[in-house]
Amino acid sequence: MMAVKLGQDQYYQVKSLCRYEEKVKGSRFIATAKPVTTEAEANAFIEDIKKEFHDATHNCYAWKVGVGRSQRYRYYDDGEPSGTAGLPILKSIDARGVANACIVVTRYFGGTKLGTGGLMRAYGKMAADLLRSCEIEKRFFTESLVFESEFDFINVVHNVINTFEAELKGANYGENVVTFSVEVKASQLTAFKTKLTDATNGQVRFR
Repeated sequence: MMAVKLGQDQYYQVKSLCRYEEKVKGSRFIATAKPVTTEAEANAFIEDIKKEFHDATHNCYAWKVGVGRSQRYRYYDDGEPSGTAGLPILKSIDARGVANACIVVTRYFGGTKLGTGGLMRAYGKMAADLLRSCEIEKRFFTESLVFESEFDFINVVHNVINTFEAELKGANYGENVVTFSVEVKASQLTAFKTKLTDATNGQVRFR
């Protein structure tokens, strides 16, 4: 399976809960994905799926939360042979370039054993096909930046923010200065600060 090649700022995220179902040699597989941002959210989703499919033979899963250095992940085979279910699901998540997602693949055993290789292919394919059927949105790694500027440069600051497609999170107007809070693409942070400094003739103060 080939990994999706992304720019250094980019990653993908599942937009909303989605589901895909398929039969493999008599076994019924149901793959469900949901966007999550914390381990607690992932665990709560897994418990919901276990309750929904309480009579299933297996509810195997993998999740990945956070981006960059804060990224965490976990996978679980739920009774399938070690390494044949959770890990293939995680590899499919990685191959799609997805972050902040949890996938649970439910299996109702159909009477035919798939073998180690067959299980790995089945669970990996279910996760991959699920992600292809989900609505995926592109996200960007960003850095938070807070800075002050005098009133005379408000329009200049807004022009720089728009040029870099940064997200203005807030603007606090004081007596003589405006304090801006923005989110900037990580790879553009240095260039953004340089442009602000040049555009305001050095009349900007970063916190």
